Amino acid sequence: MRVRVENGIMHHKLLLGSTALVGASLLLANTVAAQEFEVSLQGYTEFGLTGATEETFFNNDESNRGYGFFMDNEIHILADGEANGVLYGSYVELEVYKDNYQGGSDSGADEANLYFSGGFGRIELGRNDGAEDLMFVGAEDAQAGTGGLDGDTRNLGLINIFDSDDAAKATYFTPRIAGFQLGVSYIPDTGDNASSRTAASGNVTDTNDADIEEFFGGGVNWTGAFGAVDMILSAVGAWGDGESDDIDDVKDWSVGGRLGAGGLQFGVTYGSRNVTIVGADNFEAEFGSLGLKYGFGPANVSVGFERDWFDDLDDNNIFIVSGDIGILPGVVMKADVSYATDDPFGDSDADGDPESDDTLSGVLTVQVSY
Repeated sequence: MRVRVENGIMHHKLLLGSTALVGASLLLANTVAAQEFEVSLQGYTEFGLTGATEETFFNNDESNRGYGFFMDNEIHILADGEANGVLYGSYVELEVYKDNYQGGSDSGADEANLYFSGGFGRIELGRNDGAEDLMFVGAEDAQAGTGGLDGDTRNLGLINIFDSDDAAKATYFTPRIAGFQLGVSYIPDTGDNASSRTAASGNVTDTNDADIEEFFGGGVNWTGAFGAVDMILSAVGAWGDGESDDIDDVKDWSVGGRLGAGGLQFGVTYGSRNVTIVGADNFEAEFGSLGLKYGFGPANVSVGFERDWFDDLDDNNIFIVSGDIGILPGVVMKADVSYATDDPFGDSDADGDPESDDTLSGVLTVQVSY
């Protein structure tokens, strides 16, 4: 085993060429002369301060002081090899004492998958984000700070369509031809999920009663350039059957794009989804968002806007300002402040349905990446 360090990343090369393998290697001489894996270790540690008004889901208890510290820590292990023109390997993401904003912390494996890539495209197998997520580019990709519209403040809306998250899945991506690429994921049951989303993160939750079966997520995107302007356009969808009568079938879709020129980026998103809110009814919703980001030197700033249209709730408008700056190599400070006019994830009325309130939330973090 050889070890080297490049840019703060430790690389291990595992060489399978000992005398015990000589016989096998002779049999494979016409196909594989040598096999080599490169294993790299990456990750980050983030410490932050978060706060919100008491009407948010995160802070709708009068006994809550309204602010607190939190941590987000991840370790990424990547193993990559190449033989006969095929790239292959695996990826494991570990959560280490990640606060879940519900009085506790989570640790354990978050994502784990293996892949094969070549002229045939790319195949991914395991617990990883689905094609409906990976193929999409929109307003949230033109944001700074902790992610702006897709960041860590507590009163964000439904920026994405139904997200299969890290349920065990099989995914295929075509080669990119003339700027176009297709992707599709299949999941027998989204309940087979090692890390479910929680309503405390400002989004809907998927409980055991809300599982989706025979789920397909897919999309297409196109990349190109017009002079100095880079462009990405995307369209994705999610389809699946609700396992119980209380859960609607998933028939969600979203379109989006991003333009970039120099340090300026502009993104737009529009879509429709079925919304399941725990303890309440199902709602049909449409959403649209805009993002504008500017980068200069080690700093980035952005503004974002999202509007959610609900059939049976007040329409919600979200405004967010974000920024980040590199202060040392591998060290970044990030901040977001967001305001929602009618946050549907706050208190509930006498019938158990969510009430809409205006909310204010902010977050400030420092992150060390390696």
